[in-house]
Amino acid sequence: MTLIVRVAEPEDLERVGQLTAHAYLADDLISPDHHYLGELRDAVTRADQATVLVAVEGDELLGTITLAEYGSPYAEIAGPGEHELRMLAVDPAARGRGIGETLMRAAIERGIGWGAHHVVLSTMPAMTTAQRMYERLGLQRVPERDWGVDDHHMLVYTAGG
Repeated sequence: MTLIVRVAEPEDLERVGQLTAHAYLADDLISPDHHYLGELRDAVTRADQATVLVAVEGDELLGTITLAEYGSPYAEIAGPGEHELRMLAVDPAARGRGIGETLMRAAIERGIGWGAHHVVLSTMPAMTTAQRMYERLGLQRVPERDWGVDDHHMLVYTAGG
């Protein structure tokens, strides 16, 4: 079957929230009682305030990423002329197949195609596999934009023209 990236449909959103939370928990990025888990699970609100993309193969939802325009409640660090990539998640059982990279390429292409000069994203230092992928895709580190939330230091990457 062929992997397709498309905008999430309403019937996808419950599964998107479950998959996103499961991926973050599986990687020990958050604890089961962390307040952010509710936001990860709430794909309905996310889809209402940003663009949620999904990677599907047949009827199987394998991954997701959120694309938030500057000014959206989901754009934590995007400035004018930027779109922010958030909540990249791939089903742990489907990893190693290029799904995350396919989602990233689609999100970057859409962000730039929708008029953004750059796309930006934040990542935690522990997300080294994701960082290697970002660098393969041509994203650049922007240490002067690094920031913190709760007790996490966030690293910033950007891509675009």
